[in-house]
Amino acid sequence: MKGESGRKRKYRSVLYKILDVVFIGSLLAALLVFFVFFFAMVNNDVPQEVAFKYALGSTLFLILCWFVGPILIIQLLIERTILRPIKEMTRLLEKMSGGDLDTPLEVKGEYEIERLANSFERMRLSLRALMRRLKKYES
Repeated sequence: MKGESGRKRKYRSVLYKILDVVFIGSLLAALLVFFVFFFAMVNNDVPQEVAFKYALGSTLFLILCWFVGPILIIQLLIERTILRPIKEMTRLLEKMSGGDLDTPLEVKGEYEIERLANSFERMRLSLRALMRRLKKYES
């Protein structure tokens, strides 16, 4: 796929774009947690060095528990429910675009993905029937 400048654009999966948003949001939330912990302790007469260490430790713990875990779960869910069926459908559609109208598109997934696959399957069947009629007409 070429851009307007003629350079080849790098493909990025939608999964990585979503993970970027989640990651940036997680970092911003972690910074907020750090500053809340730090200033709460400093306002309660805890020395700044001690407050910094506790705030940093608490923030790192929260990042590991609350942010990294959900990011991995989100990645797994998106990969299984969206990307894997779309990759399979793309593989089958590329075969179809190469002239193979005999391989059925049997892709299972969430409602929308399965519905899209069924629409492509109906299109494949229509194209195959049309090609057979054309060959019959040419004979």
